[in-house]
Amino acid sequence: MSNSNTLAPIVTIKADRVVASSRDVAAYFGKMHKNVLQDIDGIIERLADFGRLNFQPTSYTDGFNREQRCIDMTRDGFTFLAMGYTGAKADAFKLAYLNEFNRIEEELRKQAQFSIPQDYASALRLEAYG
Repeated sequence: MSNSNTLAPIVTIKADRVVASSRDVAAYFGKMHKNVLQDIDGIIERLADFGRLNFQPTSYTDGFNREQRCIDMTRDGFTFLAMGYTGAKADAFKLAYLNEFNRIEEELRKQAQFSIPQDYASALRLEAYG
């Protein structure tokens, strides 16, 4: 289960795919698992193709040795689900997501900023000194 000090539920690798479990999402956001499943079912109903690609039905055995339904989500599935949630945990997740996106965007901009040499001498200097 998720640690309450983390910015997102834990993820695991299953069959070479990184996934988040609906059970961990429920624990992280303080929701009942059945309600998270209902939220996922609603997304799948509205967006069938997206749902098929990003929400994989699976199961777990509960404390009474009963098989229970659960869903493994891709990053996109989890993000789509989480962006619909409200409250302090959801706000913290959304802000962390936006901050990281902005950080990466700025990093890419810095990497893309370079000047194109306007003459042969400038091109030689660029080649020699980077």
